[in-house]
Amino acid sequence: MKILFLTHRVPYPPNKGDKIRSYNEMIGLIERGHEVHLMAFADDPRDLSYQVFLRRLCSSVQIVPLDRLKSKLRASVNLFSSKPLSLGYFASAIMKRLVEEAIVRQGFDAIFVYSSLMAQYVTPGQERRTVVDLVDVDSEKWREYARVKKTPLSWLYNSEWKRLRRYEYNIVSRFSHSILCTQREASLLDKLDELTRRSRLHVMTNGVDLDYFRPELVAFNPARPRLVFTGAMNYYANIDGVRWFVDEVLPLIRRSEPGVEFLIVGSNPTSEVKKLGERAGVTITGFVDDIRPYLHGAHACVVPLRIARGIQNKILEAMAAGKAVIATQEAVAGLRVVDGEQLLVANKPREFGAAALKLIRDPGLRRQLGYCSRRFVESEHDWEPILREIVELVESVARRPRVTRGWRPMVEAELRS
Repeated sequence: MKILFLTHRVPYPPNKGDKIRSYNEMIGLIERGHEVHLMAFADDPRDLSYQVFLRRLCSSVQIVPLDRLKSKLRASVNLFSSKPLSLGYFASAIMKRLVEEAIVRQGFDAIFVYSSLMAQYVTPGQERRTVVDLVDVDSEKWREYARVKKTPLSWLYNSEWKRLRRYEYNIVSRFSHSILCTQREASLLDKLDELTRRSRLHVMTNGVDLDYFRPELVAFNPARPRLVFTGAMNYYANIDGVRWFVDEVLPLIRRSEPGVEFLIVGSNPTSEVKKLGERAGVTITGFVDDIRPYLHGAHACVVPLRIARGIQNKILEAMAAGKAVIATQEAVAGLRVVDGEQLLVANKPREFGAAALKLIRDPGLRRQLGYCSRRFVESEHDWEPILREIVELVESVARRPRVTRGWRPMVEAELRS
């Protein structure tokens, strides 16, 4: 089958949330034997260099550079309409023309859309052959931002969440199938009638590369206690989380354990994040080629997010690596975990600090949580059954019968080797 794969970011390398999921979905379709034609935006000029690699996988690849200044100007135009600003940010006459030409020329059997913002490019009449992976109810993120930001941003974000929520309802109503990654996300679309919810909306979680993120067997003997956070450090929710941890939690920990180190590991740290590196015990690494040594070298991974949507890949990766994790309730809301069994949940500074000290001082508890967390992701977040469901959903809307092939998804570990 010929499948058009539309995504708002280049799905490679699979080193952060949206790229991990979109990359694996693309690979799942290819490994099933389908002909995948990729069309994506590049919001980072470095992503253009991955076209050569992606052409080894896909039947065709079209990458459209996204100029951030022009995108912001296009988004601002929507202030004077009822359309979401986010939709304007990803509006492109070039992408529209390329998609329309490809649909006419290739006669795709199915279309897979990653991110609600790319649904605008599906031409009329193609809706019944289209599956949209919303991933999260993105409007809820803007609703949270409106709650924590001051005027005039709070007004702007409040308007955006309402516009985007209407748009999300419209997507689920128009297209054959839409996917969300948690039941919690699905419950936010509470105005859908029961028939639409059952027939068109599907919950399919995130997976993790169990081979790539496997526990380290070498004995762990650090010189000083170490806590680590991983994530893109130009993303507001991550910035807010580490700032809260450094301001409110870390001083409580260092009061009892003065030697504790806190490593913030992630690309594109903002000036605000870099400034946190001036605090005692805090290190900002910036981009790293491989986060596994940082995971393996930590007593615990901390995920102090106060704003979180969907599934946090940083938690899945730490658990797959067999590490003890401390996270807020908000960060684990999309996971079927139990506090004290697979990880520790803490929301207030003193609770979080006490949990960190417990793990620093109790190697037996670290090992127990690490073992249970690994078992959890093996049973709940193995990519293979998740991808099978997603691929079969795409096949169900196609105009031609599926190709019968064996199933062996090529996860990112194989391509990193």
